[in-house]
Amino acid sequence: MRSRRRANSKRLFDPPAQRDCVRLTNIYATPWHLPQDKDLALPGEHLRLGRLEEYFTSSAEQLPKVIDRIVLDHEQITFRRWDHTRSLTGARLWLLAVPSGQIVSVLSLDVRCEMAGTVDLLEDCYYLDVKVGDQSITTLAAETLDVDGAFLPERHQIAFGPMLSAAKCDDIVQRVIYRSDLPYRKEFSAITYPSELNRRPDTVAAVGPYVSVLCGQQDYVENTVFLSAVQGVASAARLREIRTAAYSAVATFRSGERTHHGTQVRRKTLERLSDQLGDMELELSYSVEATADLGLLVPSLRVVGYHEALYAAMGLVDKAETVARMLRRLERAIAAELTAIESLERRADEDRRLRWTVAIGFVSTVAVPVGLVLAFLGINAREVDNHWSMFDSHYLAVYLLAVILVLIGALVSVALYMQQRRAMRRNGWPHESAD
Repeated sequence: MRSRRRANSKRLFDPPAQRDCVRLTNIYATPWHLPQDKDLALPGEHLRLGRLEEYFTSSAEQLPKVIDRIVLDHEQITFRRWDHTRSLTGARLWLLAVPSGQIVSVLSLDVRCEMAGTVDLLEDCYYLDVKVGDQSITTLAAETLDVDGAFLPERHQIAFGPMLSAAKCDDIVQRVIYRSDLPYRKEFSAITYPSELNRRPDTVAAVGPYVSVLCGQQDYVENTVFLSAVQGVASAARLREIRTAAYSAVATFRSGERTHHGTQVRRKTLERLSDQLGDMELELSYSVEATADLGLLVPSLRVVGYHEALYAAMGLVDKAETVARMLRRLERAIAAELTAIESLERRADEDRRLRWTVAIGFVSTVAVPVGLVLAFLGINAREVDNHWSMFDSHYLAVYLLAVILVLIGALVSVALYMQQRRAMRRNGWPHESAD
């Protein structure tokens, strides 16, 4: 009975990935976005996800999907520094899409050599010094998607290897991640070691800002780590785009303050900025901040531990908080400017109503005596001589009095108009904005 239980436990336990080579997975962010009519495949159709596949399927709308997987002829691949091309046994080009629609390109290479012998190869892959025949990886990926453009600077590399002894662990990890073989002090290193992935004595997981090393892990853990890194690279690229858009919005906001446009033009500009700001805040929340928490979707301590270590090493959480503060402060500045414009427009409306009130009151006041004068001239009285014209110089004093009253009203209106114009200029707005 006991031996049967042991046999069942062995069958239920997934052993570490059995490989005689090192797999280098190079993940590149791209500026391309997924077309609406593009068909996608679940990652479980191409990757073995083991007991975690059901979680990736149930949360498929929040996790990366596969656009295409191209098997490359490894014999046609050349590198700039690394010259052991005969050790290359396999190559694949992946194109994946994250929930935000951004496309990520991945170059996966299988190399039959020691982990420490891949330093030059990692260097070539990181700087895209790789060609498939006469084409670069960037060109090959662009032609596959029928787009133009180059990869973005955000990228991450993962080196998957067989079991590694603890004695060799630190030395190999330091060589691969730092690309050097020099003494270093651990307390000043940016390398982190997720606890759950390093729990067993023959497994290693080290995470740096640009390179991760995993040895002796199970294949479904390696595949979920790969998808985690894809999401991390896409989030980093999206965060940089949001930050760039925020700086552009600030430049537009400042340029509007320096120019003397009317309040209507300024209001439309601020409303457009406010709308863009809302879109940026939404993208920041769903494309960067929400992706930092993988545990809600995939309840695996090892995968979540790697995901959190990767986001911490890349500084995505702190950077996202910085960008969020930038957007909040810009939002407050726009709201304050709109409030100032509303106050200015309200004062302009009050001044305009005052001018109209004075003008209408003046016209009403003048109309009464003028009407009396005209009525007097039209009556049949002894004081009115029918032989004199109403334009006779005999009535000049009456007409001069009427003209003086009209001029006084006009001067009052002009004085109120000029006073409003000076007040608008003192507040930094041109006169034309009042009308």
